[in-house]
Formats: sequence, C-alpha cells, structure tokens
Amino acid sequence: MYKSLNSGNVNIQANGFAQTLALARNHGFGAVSYNPVSLETERIDAFQALDLMGQYGVIISDFGLPVQITGKNEFNKSFPMLEPMARAASRLGIRRCCTWMLSFSNDSEYAENFKRHTDMFRLIAEVLDEYGILLGVEFLGPASISNSGKYPFIHTLKQLMELCGAVGTDNMGVLLDAHHCYCSGLKGGEFTQYIRNEREIVLVHLNDDAPGIPLDDIKDSPRYYPGEQGGGGNDLHGFMGALKQIKYTGPVELEPFSETLKEIKDNEQIAKIISESINSVWIS
Repeated sequence: MYKSLNSGNVNIQANGFAQTLALARNHGFGAVSYNPVSLETERIDAFQALDLMGQYGVIISDFGLPVQITGKNEFNKSFPMLEPMARAASRLGIRRCCTWMLSFSNDSEYAENFKRHTDMFRLIAEVLDEYGILLGVEFLGPASISNSGKYPFIHTLKQLMELCGAVGTDNMGVLLDAHHCYCSGLKGGEFTQYIRNEREIVLVHLNDDAPGIPLDDIKDSPRYYPGEQGGGGNDLHGFMGALKQIKYTGPVELEPFSETLKEIKDNEQIAKIISESINSVWIS
C-alpha cells in the first residue's frame, strides 16, 4: 500500500501539477490523483510530466472516469472522451481509473438497471484494458440514498462484486470506500467476506463515521478523517489491517467530507493533517 494525495477530496487548492507534487513529497505521499487532461490545460506534455514526477519522486496513482453513466444520452455523449484520456494516462504510467455509481433509479427496476450498467461498464473496461488500465467502481452504501429513488439499486459490496463478475473483464474491480462499507453493514475489515484477493481492489478511500448513529440514518455526509473530532464509529485499524492481510499493494486516499478541513486555507497545513491522519491508522 502507498499513500496518495487527492487534493480535491481534502479542500487543497493547489496551483498546478508541480505544486501538487511538491505537497505530496513534503508530507510523505508517494502519489497523487490527477487528471491527464489538466496537464494539457497547463501545457505540460507527457515528457515534462514524467520529468516532474521523477524530480519529486511522486507518481500519478489514478484519474477519474470521464464517461457519464447516469443515463443513455449522457453516456453516448461522453464515451468518446474515454479513449484519448486513456491514451494520455498510459503515456504517464497511470494504471487506475475510477468512478462511482448511483444506488437508485427512477426509471428502471433492478434487473434492467443491472443489465444497463453491465453493458456500459463492459464497453468502458474494454477501452481501458487496451491501455493496461484498471477500472474501479464505488458503490454508495447509505440507505438514505438507495431509498431516495423509486427503485433501489446496487448499494452493497456483495452486489457490486456480482456486477464485476457479470461484466467479465479482468480489469474491473472495486473502489473500496470505508464509509460506504460501514453504511452497508461492513465495519472495519469485514469487507473480506466478499474480497479475498487484492487484485479485486483498484483504489481505497479512507474515512470515518460518527459513532452511535443507526445505519439507516447515516447520510453521505458528514464523514471524518481518522482522528478527527466527531469520528470514531468505524474500525479503521481493522480496515487497514484487512488490506494488509490480503496484501493490497495499491493507493490509499483520504476522502472525508470534513468541516474541519473546509475551514483551513493553508495547503501545507491540510496536507500535514491528512498525512498524519492516515499514519495514525496505517499498518506497516
């Protein structure tokens, strides 16, 4: 496992790629999450980006899926963006692409929606596979979300693993989020009931929940970074210990929806807080 800095998840307003790499290096992160298209906007070509990564000793761990999967029209419009981004990512050595999926539908019952997502993700995974890139998908665990639409959809790890099996490509796996596992009834390392091989995990999101709240009442937010006041509901030592047990070798990113971090404007201070936060539950 290695720590990766996703600046968008923690309220860091970095001024470009070089500053993001510097923040990561200064606070013990081995990688950053970064969009290859952003490099083009910054007029940084692949050779320059690779040189910067070498200078700072920090790689790009992952990027977000550019394809919209919320509807057929949105999918068709955005799907052509995938191949150019995958090609750019491959040149930079990025091997992980991730997204999340809605846990309800107002149009399709479960079986129909399952087939639609199977077909979409298979098309996406096949393109990514041509460039040696893994596809990680995150389920949303809170019942408050899955019950907010007409038809509940995938909202547990078991269901997501069934979807991965139906897609049938070797490069699709899970974006494993500690909050969503917890909300779906899997505290700490209990996700190993369904994941037994580290290759089934593409990316890990680390976050905590408030203690004592019934699972059905937990929302998507707030969530906390390890050690933040108000957290302590999830067993993050158990979560990280289970990752070590299955010999997970990929990136771990912090993804709290933290009111504490929103109040801080200094990038270095935020990076220091979250690095120490991850270290507090890290299993070496």
